Amino acid sequence: MAEYFPLKEKTRYEYKFTSTEFDGTARVLIDILSVRKKGEKTVAEARMIFELRDSHTTSYLITRDAKWLTTADGVIIGGRREFPLPAKEGSKWSEPPDSSEVVSLSDKVSIKAGKFANCMKVVTLLGGGDAGKSVRYYAPGTGYILEEYNGEDKTCELELLSVSATPEEKKKGKK
Repeated sequence: MAEYFPLKEKTRYEYKFTSTEFDGTARVLIDILSVRKKGEKTVAEARMIFELRDSHTTSYLITRDAKWLTTADGVIIGGRREFPLPAKEGSKWSEPPDSSEVVSLSDKVSIKAGKFANCMKVVTLLGGGDAGKSVRYYAPGTGYILEEYNGEDKTCELELLSVSATPEEKKKGKK
């Protein structure tokens, strides 16, 4: 079974983010700080650092249980059900007013971070399709690699640039 959203402690995902909501290209860092298991549930503590002209940081949780992988926050929209578990082609779900479907588990995606095969492609119809659509890709063993969002209110793209270890926190020394 492919792991489309690995929750690995001390992992940093670096993304390039463009949107009609701002000028320029933002850098988004998502750090998986800690991962803990509680029975059937795995909960990861994540930190998102958004850098454009200034920087702001938010913390949120990513949860994996027997049925869902869910994020409590995100770059393009707030939290959402990323996909049902186990991931299966044809799986559909609704988070009104939007509806989503896993349309493929075999897509190939070539981006700055590399070439990925057997990617899961999720298509979300915004407002039932009347408000646009979002297409996102998850690579096995890597996770969330690309999202193209075309909505009534904004158009944006989030692309993975690299995956690395989370930098060690700098200790504040006494002077």
